[in-house]
Amino acid sequence: MASDSWSQLLTKISQLITTDKDKSFVQGSSAALITDEQRKTKWLGKPGATEEELTQLEERLQQKLPPSYRSFLAASNGFGPISYFIYDLYSTSEVDWLAVKDSFLVELWEEDPTPPDDPELTDERYLRYDNSQIEGILRPGHMRQCLMISDWGDAGFLALNPAIQQDGEWEAWHFANWHPGAVRYRSFAELMQASLDSYIELRQEND
Repeated sequence: MASDSWSQLLTKISQLITTDKDKSFVQGSSAALITDEQRKTKWLGKPGATEEELTQLEERLQQKLPPSYRSFLAASNGFGPISYFIYDLYSTSEVDWLAVKDSFLVELWEEDPTPPDDPELTDERYLRYDNSQIEGILRPGHMRQCLMISDWGDAGFLALNPAIQQDGEWEAWHFANWHPGAVRYRSFAELMQASLDSYIELRQEND
C-alpha cells in the first residue's frame, strides 16, 4: 500500500474515532486515549518516519520491513487508537521483537499454548485467511519470532510474523487473550483494513 493510500485509510479511521460517541471515545472511559489536539484536527497520527528512521529501525532489527508496514510508518510514525481493541501503534523507536518487549508472554505461551500447538497441522489447513481459519491457533515457535508493533490494548496487541511471508509481506496478527491466540492476516495492510471494517460494523450496531 502506497503512502497516499495509507493517508486516505488513516484519515478515515481518525475521523470516525474522533467522532465516536457511542463507544466512549468522546466522553466515556476511553476518552483519555485521544488528545485535545487530535480531536481538533481529527487526526490520530504523527508525522511520517523519515527514510533515515526507517533504515535505522531495519538495522536495529537486522531485517527489512515488509512493504505495507514500511509505507505505513512513512505515512504516520505511530498512530492510534485504531479500534475499540487496539489503542497505540508504535513508532519506529518503540517497535521491537516480542521476545524483547514481552518475554514473559512468549515463555508462558511456549509452556502452555492455548489452544494447544498442533505440529501435524498442514499448510493447507493453517494458511487460511478467511472465515475458515482455525480460530486462535498458532504454530510452535512463531510467537518468539514476531515483531510487536503496538502496545497492549484491550487484552491484546498487533504483531508481524516474518516466519510466514507472501510477496515480501509478513503475516500480521491481532493477538488477544480473548480469542484466545491470534487472528492472522496475509499482511499488515490487510489487518488494518479488516480492523476498520470490523470497527464500522460494531459502530453501526450501536447507532
